[in-house]
Amino acid sequence: MNIDSPDKHTKNLAWLKVVVHHPPCAADALSSLLFAEGAAGIWEDTPDARGRQVTKAGFAPSEAGRLAGLLPAMVANLAEAFAEPVGEFDFHLAEETDQNWAEKWKEGLEPIVVAGRLIIAPTWSPTADLRRKYGDGPVLRLDPGLAFGSGHHASTFLCLYALTALAPAARRILDVGAGSGILSLAAAALTGEAEIVGIDNDPETISVAAANAELNQLAGRLDFSARALSELRPSFDLIAANITLNPLLELAPAITFLAGNRGRLILSGLLESQAGEAVAVYAAHGWGLERRLSREGWAALIFVKGRGAAARRQP
Repeated sequence: MNIDSPDKHTKNLAWLKVVVHHPPCAADALSSLLFAEGAAGIWEDTPDARGRQVTKAGFAPSEAGRLAGLLPAMVANLAEAFAEPVGEFDFHLAEETDQNWAEKWKEGLEPIVVAGRLIIAPTWSPTADLRRKYGDGPVLRLDPGLAFGSGHHASTFLCLYALTALAPAARRILDVGAGSGILSLAAAALTGEAEIVGIDNDPETISVAAANAELNQLAGRLDFSARALSELRPSFDLIAANITLNPLLELAPAITFLAGNRGRLILSGLLESQAGEAVAVYAAHGWGLERRLSREGWAALIFVKGRGAAARRQP
């Protein structure tokens, strides 16, 4: 791991480039972490001679010192999470004077289509091009930024895929850990009159979600807030939670309380290796696994309330 003069002449740089060589399986997680740390843009370069993916991110020059201290722990954590040797990850910081980087990173953010019907595109994609390529499905506009969630991460994509099947029949929908608001926005685009509540414990993230709702002309249909689960009233017939394993396990009792009888639950943000533990904990709270979805090493679980181990124990 090399650091190229992180603090030298930073005030004169056009921007600071972070370059990470890594196993392909870690691409989405790495991108989410870099965006969370303030990356203004991320794009993928051609694989290196060892077949590793090369991810580049642009930061303000003033971030050089902080990133130099942060990146070793970030790549070590990724190596552990994906059971890869830490030697498969290399990074460096480089001075970059190319003023066109802001356009370059956009090249890797193509629109995505979920289940052949929901189109998610950055704001710079012309509507006419989207219609010509992808048809007449609902279009959501989201750009990556502070609150991760533009549909490109595998865990978000899996949640969106499940929502296309489950949201149209739901009357009350809860989005736990709303982030960018993408799941709530998708639910609104897929349903007619459903009540949709999105919560996140980060007020700054809530402001991003609200702005995305305004951008998509859906603000009047969505209720975003930093409320705790304990402040919400039951019952919801569809709950989606795209967070990480430990919070999902901790929130199992509260989520169960808020779900209606025979309600559906989508859990995502799980590595494939973590799915079994989540299934066991939620089964103990009365949830039965209906379907497991997988994509790029990540898993999403679809449950129905009333079919789990706890429900079967009741007389």
